[in-house]
Amino acid sequence: MISGCKAMYEMKIQCEATDEAIDFCDLLAEQIARFFSVHDRDMFVLSVHEAVINSVAAIRQSGEETEKNTFVLSLRITEEDVTVTVTDEGSGIPIKQIERMREKSLEDMLLAESGRGLLLIKETMDDIWFERRENGKCAIAMKMRRGRNG
Repeated sequence: MISGCKAMYEMKIQCEATDEAIDFCDLLAEQIARFFSVHDRDMFVLSVHEAVINSVAAIRQSGEETEKNTFVLSLRITEEDVTVTVTDEGSGIPIKQIERMREKSLEDMLLAESGRGLLLIKETMDDIWFERRENGKCAIAMKMRRGRNG
């Protein structure tokens, strides 16, 4: 096996946009981080939490009572890293927020009303990217390398 090329594990979990789902995803992220020795366990769990919270908020803001009340948490684990993707049918992250994330640091946003979660993800994960899918779904993906927890 070529290191980093082939997934050792892949899973997708579809959840309703509820507080219980947030707690479940937190617990899952914690166990994944521990079992697979991600580089910074606490920041990994916090970043996944922020992405899930943002997804649930976007779903709740849409106010539609359909299958759109769900999000999907996807995990891909290789020998080198863990990639997490959170996908929902919300309106997506506003361009303004993405631009602000690229221009500002977490320290700049500590007292802001919103936007800290994305900056936290940007500053703690090894990589972050956004995807708008053809079917209207929006996704945030992030990656953290595996290593020793200190």
